[in-house]
Amino acid sequence: MNLKENKILDKAYVIAKTVMSQQDFYLSEDCNANHKQLLETMIGAAIWYLPQVKELWTGDISIGALKKFFESDNPKKIKLTKDHHYPRKVSAAELFKLNWSTFSNPAEEVLHRYQNIYGRFNFVLPEENKSLVKYQKGHIFRSPEDSYRKAGIYLRNISNEQLSSLKKGDRNLAKLLISNEIKN
Repeated sequence: MNLKENKILDKAYVIAKTVMSQQDFYLSEDCNANHKQLLETMIGAAIWYLPQVKELWTGDISIGALKKFFESDNPKKIKLTKDHHYPRKVSAAELFKLNWSTFSNPAEEVLHRYQNIYGRFNFVLPEENKSLVKYQKGHIFRSPEDSYRKAGIYLRNISNEQLSSLKKGDRNLAKLLISNEIKN
């Protein structure tokens, strides 16, 4: 394990310990909706602040973003937003509901979930990100796919090389990806 992984694992340890220390209260009758919301926000923020390395990208980008690249004369000015595939407050609520006694290393469990579920992101346009918010709330959220479908956002899987070419202005590639004439 390298230094960066140790640092992430150390942060995952704090998240796990915090969740475990507040779990009894979270699951109790004394914890009202406002309390739960605050606890989920705090843990969700901690998840948000874990490093968002490029390896966490799902490979998906919105068709809307591809269209913007195709239409743009200056692709370097196109802003992409990392939309967490899995909403962080939903992630936090999940952590509070786990039976932590079943995990020999809670920090590794948090890290595993972050690397495979909670930290994964797609690239979308900022305005698409805003439209997703109402479908990613805890009481509405069913799955990432359901949220995107309800928001009318469709994704295409591309490679890192293709993303780099798009950002450099390869309009023909954007056209091919939009029409699904090319795969990653």
